[in-house]
Amino acid sequence: MKDIRLVIGNKNYSSWSLCPWLLLNMFDVDFEEIQITLYQDNTAEKLGPYSPSLKVPVLLHKDTTVWDSLAICEYISENLLGGAGWPGSPQRKAHARSVSAEVHSEFATLKTEWPMNCKASYRLSPSQELEDEVARIDAIWSCCRRRFGENGKYLYGRFSITDCMFAPIAISFESYRADLCGDANTYMQTLLDNPFVQKWITLGRREKEHLSIAYASTA
Repeated sequence: MKDIRLVIGNKNYSSWSLCPWLLLNMFDVDFEEIQITLYQDNTAEKLGPYSPSLKVPVLLHKDTTVWDSLAICEYISENLLGGAGWPGSPQRKAHARSVSAEVHSEFATLKTEWPMNCKASYRLSPSQELEDEVARIDAIWSCCRRRFGENGKYLYGRFSITDCMFAPIAISFESYRADLCGDANTYMQTLLDNPFVQKWITLGRREKEHLSIAYASTA
Protein backbone atom coordinates (compact mmCIF):
# COMPACT_ATOMS: atom_id res chain seq x y z
CA MET A 1 0.00 0.00 0.00
CA LYS A 2 1.33 3.44 -0.94
CA ASP A 3 1.58 6.27 1.59
CA ILE A 4 -0.67 8.46 -0.53
CA ARG A 5 -4.06 7.25 -1.72
CA LEU A 6 -6.65 9.29 -3.60
CA VAL A 7 -10.25 8.11 -3.71
CA ILE A 8 -12.13 9.38 -6.74
CA GLY A 9 -15.42 8.80 -8.53
CA ASN A 10 -16.28 8.26 -12.18
CA LYS A 11 -13.84 10.12 -14.40
CA ASN A 12 -16.60 10.96 -16.87
CA TYR A 13 -18.66 12.83 -14.29
CA SER A 14 -16.76 13.49 -11.05
CA SER A 15 -15.50 16.99 -11.71
CA TRP A 16 -14.12 17.60 -8.22
CA SER A 17 -12.17 14.33 -8.32
CA LEU A 18 -10.22 15.68 -11.27
CA CYS A 19 -8.80 18.62 -9.29
CA PRO A 20 -6.46 16.83 -6.83
CA TRP A 21 -5.81 14.01 -9.30
CA LEU A 22 -4.48 16.57 -11.76
CA LEU A 23 -2.36 18.31 -9.12
CA LEU A 24 -0.72 15.06 -8.02
CA ASN A 25 0.03 14.09 -11.61
CA MET A 26 1.36 17.49 -12.65
CA PHE A 27 3.86 17.46 -9.78
CA ASP A 28 4.77 13.80 -10.33
CA VAL A 29 3.63 12.65 -6.87
CA ASP A 30 3.44 8.89 -6.57
CA PHE A 31 0.00 7.83 -5.33
CA GLU A 32 -2.50 5.00 -5.40
CA GLU A 33 -5.77 5.73 -7.17
CA ILE A 34 -8.92 4.17 -5.72
CA GLN A 35 -11.94 4.62 -7.97
CA ILE A 36 -15.47 4.06 -6.70
CA THR A 37 -18.45 4.19 -9.03
CA LEU A 38 -20.98 6.77 -7.85
CA TYR A 39 -24.78 6.45 -7.47
CA GLN A 40 -24.80 2.70 -7.05
CA ASP A 41 -26.67 0.81 -4.31
CA ASN A 42 -23.37 0.00 -2.60
CA THR A 43 -21.58 3.34 -3.18
CA ALA A 44 -21.99 4.57 0.40
CA GLU A 45 -20.82 1.22 1.74
CA LYS A 46 -17.69 1.38 -0.41
CA LEU A 47 -16.97 5.01 0.51
CA GLY A 48 -17.51 4.42 4.24
CA PRO A 49 -13.99 3.17 5.05
CA TYR A 50 -12.43 6.19 3.31
CA SER A 51 -14.71 9.22 3.41
CA PRO A 52 -16.31 10.78 6.51
CA SER A 53 -18.67 12.69 4.22
CA LEU A 54 -19.39 9.68 1.97
CA LYS A 55 -18.32 11.87 -0.95
CA VAL A 56 -15.32 12.02 -3.24
CA PRO A 57 -12.54 12.99 -3.55
CA VAL A 58 -10.72 11.89 -0.42
CA LEU A 59 -6.97 11.91 0.21
CA LEU A 60 -5.39 9.47 2.65
CA HIS A 61 -1.78 10.21 3.60
CA LYS A 62 -0.39 7.95 6.32
CA ASP A 63 -2.65 8.69 9.31
CA THR A 64 -4.26 11.82 7.80
CA THR A 65 -7.59 11.91 5.93
CA VAL A 66 -8.58 14.99 3.94
CA TRP A 67 -11.85 15.42 2.07
CA ASP A 68 -13.16 18.24 -0.13
CA SER A 69 -11.26 18.98 -3.33
CA LEU A 70 -9.84 22.39 -2.42
CA ALA A 71 -8.80 21.24 1.07
CA ILE A 72 -7.03 18.27 -0.52
CA CYS A 73 -5.18 20.50 -2.97
CA GLU A 74 -4.15 22.82 -0.11
CA TYR A 75 -2.88 19.83 1.87
CA ILE A 76 -0.94 18.47 -1.09
CA SER A 77 0.70 21.84 -1.67
CA GLU A 78 1.65 22.40 1.96
CA ASN A 79 2.75 18.89 2.89
CA LEU A 80 3.97 17.28 -0.34
CA LEU A 81 5.05 20.14 -2.60
CA GLY A 82 6.65 22.62 -0.22
CA GLY A 83 3.98 25.20 -1.10
CA ALA A 84 4.58 24.95 -4.84
CA GLY A 85 0.90 24.44 -5.59
CA TRP A 86 0.35 28.20 -5.37
CA PRO A 87 2.07 31.11 -7.15
CA GLY A 88 5.18 32.30 -5.36
CA SER A 89 4.46 35.93 -4.54
CA PRO A 90 2.06 36.85 -1.70
CA GLN A 91 -0.05 38.99 -4.03
CA ARG A 92 -0.44 36.27 -6.64
CA LYS A 93 -1.04 33.60 -4.03
CA ALA A 94 -3.80 35.67 -2.40
CA HIS A 95 -5.41 36.29 -5.77
CA ALA A 96 -5.15 32.63 -6.78
CA ARG A 97 -6.66 31.43 -3.51
CA SER A 98 -9.56 33.88 -3.88
CA VAL A 99 -10.27 32.72 -7.42
CA SER A 100 -10.01 29.06 -6.41
CA ALA A 101 -12.42 29.57 -3.52
CA GLU A 102 -14.85 31.33 -5.84
CA VAL A 103 -14.94 28.52 -8.38
CA HIS A 104 -15.28 26.02 -5.53
CA SER A 105 -18.25 27.73 -3.87
CA GLU A 106 -20.01 29.59 -6.69
CA PHE A 107 -21.32 28.88 -10.21
CA ALA A 108 -24.19 26.67 -9.06
CA THR A 109 -26.11 27.15 -12.30
CA LEU A 110 -23.13 26.04 -14.38
CA LYS A 111 -22.71 22.93 -12.26
CA THR A 112 -26.40 22.10 -12.72
CA GLU A 113 -27.04 23.03 -16.36
CA TRP A 114 -23.61 22.16 -17.79
CA PRO A 115 -22.20 19.41 -15.54
CA MET A 116 -18.89 17.88 -16.57
CA ASN A 117 -19.43 15.04 -19.01
CA CYS A 118 -16.39 13.98 -21.00
CA LYS A 119 -18.60 12.24 -23.56
CA ALA A 120 -20.88 15.22 -24.26
CA SER A 121 -20.45 17.22 -27.44
CA TYR A 122 -23.42 19.41 -28.32
CA ARG A 123 -24.56 22.97 -27.84
CA LEU A 124 -26.99 23.69 -25.01
CA SER A 125 -28.49 27.16 -24.95
CA PRO A 126 -27.68 28.72 -21.57
CA SER A 127 -30.18 30.41 -19.28
CA GLN A 128 -29.56 34.04 -18.36
CA GLU A 129 -28.14 32.91 -15.02
CA LEU A 130 -25.72 30.59 -16.79
CA GLU A 131 -24.73 33.28 -19.28
CA ASP A 132 -23.84 35.52 -16.34
CA GLU A 133 -21.70 32.81 -14.75
CA VAL A 134 -19.92 32.04 -18.02
CA ALA A 135 -19.22 35.75 -18.43
CA ARG A 136 -17.74 35.90 -14.92
CA ILE A 137 -15.45 32.94 -15.65
CA ASP A 138 -14.48 34.47 -18.98
CA ALA A 139 -13.53 37.67 -17.12
CA ILE A 140 -11.49 35.76 -14.51
CA TRP A 141 -9.55 33.85 -17.13
CA SER A 142 -8.90 36.90 -19.30
CA CYS A 143 -7.92 39.14 -16.38
CA CYS A 144 -5.60 36.56 -14.81
CA ARG A 145 -3.84 35.86 -18.08
CA ARG A 146 -3.29 39.56 -18.76
CA ARG A 147 -2.16 40.44 -15.23
CA PHE A 148 -0.25 37.36 -14.13
CA GLY A 149 0.43 35.07 -17.08
CA GLU A 150 3.63 36.56 -18.46
CA ASN A 151 5.85 33.64 -17.40
CA GLY A 152 3.83 30.73 -18.75
CA LYS A 153 0.61 29.60 -20.35
CA TYR A 154 -1.48 28.97 -17.24
CA LEU A 155 -3.51 31.51 -15.25
CA TYR A 156 -0.57 32.62 -13.10
CA GLY A 157 2.15 31.65 -15.54
CA ARG A 158 3.23 28.30 -14.17
CA PHE A 159 0.70 25.60 -13.30
CA SER A 160 -1.10 25.99 -9.96
CA ILE A 161 -4.06 24.76 -7.92
CA THR A 162 -6.25 27.35 -9.63
CA ASP A 163 -5.73 25.60 -12.94
CA CYS A 164 -6.82 22.36 -11.31
CA MET A 165 -10.04 23.98 -10.11
CA PHE A 166 -10.85 25.25 -13.59
CA ALA A 167 -9.97 22.08 -15.51
CA PRO A 168 -13.46 20.53 -15.13
CA ILE A 169 -15.03 23.79 -16.28
CA ALA A 170 -12.83 23.79 -19.38
CA ILE A 171 -14.15 20.32 -20.21
CA SER A 172 -17.73 21.51 -19.72
CA PHE A 173 -17.17 24.62 -21.82
CA GLU A 174 -15.84 22.53 -24.68
CA SER A 175 -18.63 19.96 -24.35
CA TYR A 176 -21.43 22.53 -24.44
CA ARG A 177 -19.65 25.00 -26.76
CA ALA A 178 -19.39 28.06 -24.56
CA ASP A 179 -18.79 31.39 -26.26
CA LEU A 180 -15.61 32.94 -24.86
CA CYS A 181 -13.39 35.87 -25.72
CA GLY A 182 -9.99 35.26 -27.34
CA ASP A 183 -7.84 35.21 -24.18
CA ALA A 184 -10.26 32.99 -22.29
CA ASN A 185 -10.64 30.61 -25.22
CA THR A 186 -6.85 30.31 -25.52
CA TYR A 187 -6.57 29.46 -21.82
CA MET A 188 -9.38 26.91 -22.09
CA GLN A 189 -7.47 25.22 -24.90
CA THR A 190 -4.31 25.22 -22.76
CA LEU A 191 -6.14 23.22 -20.11
CA LEU A 192 -7.68 20.86 -22.65
CA ASP A 193 -4.26 20.26 -24.24
CA ASN A 194 -2.69 19.37 -20.90
CA PRO A 195 -1.58 15.71 -21.26
CA PHE A 196 -3.11 14.65 -17.93
CA VAL A 197 -6.42 16.36 -18.69
CA GLN A 198 -6.34 14.55 -22.02
CA LYS A 199 -5.70 11.27 -20.22
CA TRP A 200 -8.60 11.91 -17.83
CA ILE A 201 -10.95 12.71 -20.72
CA THR A 202 -9.90 9.60 -22.62
CA LEU A 203 -10.44 7.35 -19.59
CA GLY A 204 -13.75 9.07 -18.81
CA ARG A 205 -15.03 8.42 -22.30
CA ARG A 206 -14.26 4.73 -21.91
CA GLU A 207 -16.47 4.37 -18.85
CA LYS A 208 -19.77 2.60 -19.42
CA GLU A 209 -21.85 4.11 -16.60
CA HIS A 210 -24.52 6.65 -17.53
CA LEU A 211 -25.46 8.86 -14.59
CA SER A 212 -28.18 11.51 -14.53
CA ILE A 213 -26.66 13.43 -11.59
CA ALA A 214 -23.03 14.53 -11.64
CA TYR A 215 -22.39 16.57 -8.49
CA ALA A 216 -24.24 15.22 -5.45
CA SER A 217 -21.53 12.81 -4.31
CA THR A 218 -18.56 15.03 -4.99
CA ALA A 219 -17.08 17.95 -3.11
